[in-house]
Amino acid sequence: MHADRALQRPLIVAALLGLSLTGVGCASVNANGRDAAGLARMSARDLRHDAQLLAMLDVRRADTLLVDTLLVDADPDRRARTALAIGQLRIRARFPQLRRLLTDGDTLIAANAAYALGVAKDTQAVAALARAIGGAPDPVAREAAWALGEIGEPSRTALSVALGDGLTAPWRASAAAVRSASVRAALVLATVKLRPAPIALVVPWLADTSAQVVRAATYVIGRLRAPAGVRALLAVRAHADEEVRQYVARALTRTAVGDSLVALAREALNAFVQDPDWRVRANAAGSVSTFGASALDAVQIGLADTVANVRVVATDSLSVVFGRDAGRWRRAWERDTLLAVRRLMLAHVRQLALPIFDAEVSTWEQHTDWRYRIAALEHRARATDVDRVVAAEAFIADTDPRIRTAALQRLANLANDSLSARVRLLAVRASTDRDAIVRSLAERLLAPWDSITRSPRRATPDSLVARPLIEYERLVHRWGALGSPQPVAVIETDYGVVTLQLYGREAPLVVEAFVRLAQEGFYRNTVFHRVVPNFVVQDGDPRGDGTGGPGFSLRESFSRRRHERGCLGLATSGPDTGGSQYYLCHSSQPHLDGAYTVFGTVLSGFDVMDRIVQGDRMLRIRVQ
Repeated sequence: MHADRALQRPLIVAALLGLSLTGVGCASVNANGRDAAGLARMSARDLRHDAQLLAMLDVRRADTLLVDTLLVDADPDRRARTALAIGQLRIRARFPQLRRLLTDGDTLIAANAAYALGVAKDTQAVAALARAIGGAPDPVAREAAWALGEIGEPSRTALSVALGDGLTAPWRASAAAVRSASVRAALVLATVKLRPAPIALVVPWLADTSAQVVRAATYVIGRLRAPAGVRALLAVRAHADEEVRQYVARALTRTAVGDSLVALAREALNAFVQDPDWRVRANAAGSVSTFGASALDAVQIGLADTVANVRVVATDSLSVVFGRDAGRWRRAWERDTLLAVRRLMLAHVRQLALPIFDAEVSTWEQHTDWRYRIAALEHRARATDVDRVVAAEAFIADTDPRIRTAALQRLANLANDSLSARVRLLAVRASTDRDAIVRSLAERLLAPWDSITRSPRRATPDSLVARPLIEYERLVHRWGALGSPQPVAVIETDYGVVTLQLYGREAPLVVEAFVRLAQEGFYRNTVFHRVVPNFVVQDGDPRGDGTGGPGFSLRESFSRRRHERGCLGLATSGPDTGGSQYYLCHSSQPHLDGAYTVFGTVLSGFDVMDRIVQGDRMLRIRVQ
């Protein structure tokens, strides 16, 4: 054991096993269950303070005077939200206050403080968080466990002690064993952030009596595809919980199982590809393909699945199981006409340099649906620099800006200098395009030839401009007051509707933008431009190719809402780059917690969400 960890261990053992937290016994309920007095009209002072807190988060500018004022506010809900703000803005000078709040008599405040310390990755909070695991109410202990995972390596000893490192039966004799299933699961999940992950510490928890804890253990081993845990996973392959089976199926790749477990793994995967839950089948289709040509029969089952997203996963493995067998490729092509499936087939035959679908694809070049023309462009671009330039020349005059965008994207990072004159000609032509994204791509391509020195624009980005305080007050009054009615959104698709509950209190800026865009008709006749089976369904781009947005930026609004099945999240391409794009989760994705904004959840229409594949239409979003 590392010397520092050896010194820490006795203190942490005492914290976990011998201490209870003074003042944390009987605590108030969470925000949704607070006293009806919260429904009373807010005073002008309270409204102003809430608006100032929201504005501070919006522009990412710490106001320590405001924070200090709100931390002693009479309203515990306001103190709890201020604790979250300290973590999100990483106001280091106020981290000591967060640590002290872990023992607050109000559960919401203490839990928010624990979560905020994790978001801020406060390494000095490890001991205080360990004490919370030892004696705090469940909501606080759960967030303390999550925070230890976010802090990472400095928390290894605390997590090891809590989970019973060295004990024969930790699920009976460890500090975690006396906690609720939700706390035990949170502690197990936290280990996924450690590198290397302590798989030997996780494996015993597969024997826990709670499906929630077993689910957490299989998630850690399955996500990391850790060979050290694969044999133990096989013991729970028939578990009644479908998420457990999902994670086991994901873990059983050829690399993870090694040589000794091939037969057992293949037996399990052969059962998984026919599992009642489509998400288990999807994970199994991805794993079984790693066994190469010998997995042909199992992959063929996936190709015939009634759920399109399972067929998509199975198709993405065809190059390793079909090889250059043109007959098999042809039969698979004729059997499934789904565009998402056929685009994947084309990608694989391009890798194999098989020309078997060239005739069909040539007809797509004139197709009225731009998605087919995109697929034709991708196919013509093939693998070489010359192919990419020829394809761009063929499609640069397309009437649809998405096609012109894709054509220019194929010209980035070409290694063949002999093509530079042709690339420059295409870029010059595109530099006057009526579409802003096309022009932007053209400017990047022309940069090496541009001899004009341009001064960077220094205007303050839209994302950092504060609104007038009265606008924040309106948002607080509309969404933020306790008891405020929370909006419901309905996503209409070709398969039916998905109904969502929006979290206006937790993410008022994001919900306000989403609702406004929906009411203005922004979310109409788009396509789900990104669908990763058993991960996310993504939409909200008016262009439909993933490059578009609303023309403004949104900041993350972190809360303790988790990425569970059906959650609604704000898609970003980096910190504080949110806009109109959103995603729905097919299954729980704990690794996204604390990194993306969750601002709603599916109430009904899970079956509709599950049927959507990349390229399917979204008709409109209505807000009720």
